[in-house]
Amino acid sequence: MLTWVSLGVRAAVRAIMRGGAVLAGAAILAGGVLATPASAATDPQPAAGLVPGVSTLASAGQDSIRVFYQQADPRLTTVYGPAASEWGGPQNLGGVLTSGASAITIKGPVEEFASTWVFVRGTDQAVWYRAFSDARGTWGPWTPLGGKVIGAPGVICIATGRYPAVFVRGTDDALWRRDLSGDPSESKWFSYGGRLASAPAALQEAAGTCPPRGPIVFALGTDHAIWELDQVWHRVGGQSTVAPAAVQLPSGEIGLFARGTDNALWIGHNAIGTATWQWG
Repeated sequence: MLTWVSLGVRAAVRAIMRGGAVLAGAAILAGGVLATPASAATDPQPAAGLVPGVSTLASAGQDSIRVFYQQADPRLTTVYGPAASEWGGPQNLGGVLTSGASAITIKGPVEEFASTWVFVRGTDQAVWYRAFSDARGTWGPWTPLGGKVIGAPGVICIATGRYPAVFVRGTDDALWRRDLSGDPSESKWFSYGGRLASAPAALQEAAGTCPPRGPIVFALGTDHAIWELDQVWHRVGGQSTVAPAAVQLPSGEIGLFARGTDNALWIGHNAIGTATWQWG
């Protein structure tokens, strides 16, 4: 059973991890890159109503955050900071977006090098991505993954090959997945079924690590309750109007964030591998 507690935030949702702790579970771009009292006004101005993508990394005791958001024009912008109070200047990554962004940073075999991927939906309704390598120090070009999707993608890291796996809501409202292992042009989309009423929220671990387990994905069902895919679909419950967000804590617990029908932010958590949800 899931017990919800309201955090009282009237906002869209994105769960963020930094240095192994939850930084925020919500309300981004309400006046700054992160909607906190210390945040400054965001420039370039973000498009209204779209939740940014966030990736985190911890390396040699230094944690960092990359935030990706759609400008009003609508190109992709990223802002990077080694800490929440030390944001760098915005970088224009171009593109023509029709969704918010989803991002992930994955540690490489060499500790100081990592790679970051950011995924969006383009004007053709397909998934597109750009990748950044610390080893090269540059962003690669926009690359299409195809598909026809509704809303923003979700992404996780697959431990066996340390590569991203992308999840989307297809035009048939089912959950679809495509992996970027080896040559991405050789990978294929495959369906997990289901009937989604929101974009998927793929469960990420913090700080660039890859979980030694299969993917876990959350989404709204046609009953507007939250559903979880962990090998099979399970009904978590609650009632929401937008996609949830989820993050795995260092303890192994999952933090689940959702906007309720009262427009407040609600949070629940459970121990991974169990069906019991509670707060606290």
